[in-house]
Amino acid sequence: MAVQQRLEDFLEQMGYCFDALLAEFRWLEELEDVMQDSTWHREGNVLEHTRRVCRAVVSGEEWKDLNREERTVLYMAAMFHDIGKKSCTMRSAEEEGRIISPGHSIAGMKRFRELCYKELEERFLIPFTVREEIAWLIRYHGLPLLFMEKESPAVSLVRARESVRLKLLCLLGRADVLGRECSDKTAALETVEYFRAYARETGCYDERIHFANEYTRFCYFEKQTIWPEECLYDTTKFDVYVMAGLPLAGKDTYIQENFSHLPVISLDDIREEMGVRPSEPSGPVAAVARERAKGFLRTQTSFVWNATNLVLDNRQKICRLCGNYGARVNIRYLEVPYREVLRRNTVRERSVPVEVINRMIRRLDMVERTEGFRVNFQQNDDRWIK
Repeated sequence: MAVQQRLEDFLEQMGYCFDALLAEFRWLEELEDVMQDSTWHREGNVLEHTRRVCRAVVSGEEWKDLNREERTVLYMAAMFHDIGKKSCTMRSAEEEGRIISPGHSIAGMKRFRELCYKELEERFLIPFTVREEIAWLIRYHGLPLLFMEKESPAVSLVRARESVRLKLLCLLGRADVLGRECSDKTAALETVEYFRAYARETGCYDERIHFANEYTRFCYFEKQTIWPEECLYDTTKFDVYVMAGLPLAGKDTYIQENFSHLPVISLDDIREEMGVRPSEPSGPVAAVARERAKGFLRTQTSFVWNATNLVLDNRQKICRLCGNYGARVNIRYLEVPYREVLRRNTVRERSVPVEVINRMIRRLDMVERTEGFRVNFQQNDDRWIK
């Protein structure tokens, strides 16, 4: 394997020059064929918009005050913020002549994470925390302009602050506006500044909100009807540990080393009992797992739910099921490099088709810090990430 270069060193070496970086980040070239709605983007295609956004980032007054890591995170987020438009852009069925890109932020986050995990991390040293903040900035890049449309703007900001620094999100939002040719640019820039002011007023601009206890924090994000300053009495009675991660990420070993005293519901074991292949639908397997979980929940017995749990909807169902019985749901996400996953797969007795692994990576909904009572991330078998 070639010696990896630090991503921040490479970006500095290239002078944060967008056109020079295109040769390395070749996936962006496909954006030249993606057109945009002329009402908001008279500058033309998505690639041209992205080029302007990146120039706005490095020419901004606050750029000089950012440290190297902040520059890396912000610039990479700017480069990839609209990569999801390639798969999401279409003609509007409701308004003739309009072009829309619904869901491009989520699609872009997934696309960037896939590219980074499978390809960029082969060449560059990219810490997990850096990769994930870039990915979540892509996910939330439209929030500074749209936050007032949210059902609870304050909760939306506090939730975003759990994954990204709002200072960087404001700078990305401002650059996104400056990279456009549109009639309401001044109003849009004012909205971004209002977002900044509202974040400061809410108390989450510089730091994550401090909650009185973990239960209050969990209820704040789950119910969205309480104040962060409240101190709720913890009514939970026992723990459930939900594992998450690709096959061969080390979940079984982690359980043996940390939860050997607890019963385990393993979807792999149930799949083997039922004779269901990894490439076949897992609905019946999950149904059996839920029934077994209910048995532990009724007796308030702590247990481990061992599965990939890479889809948000599946994790939410598990969390709600367990929460209804008074359980504290703790999520443990484990990750090892893509190359290591493939290596382990070649020596595993129950190997998983590579196309199945790649499909999981492509569809992955990364665990968000607000999903469970406690959420922990572990990389490369032993490195815990705060």
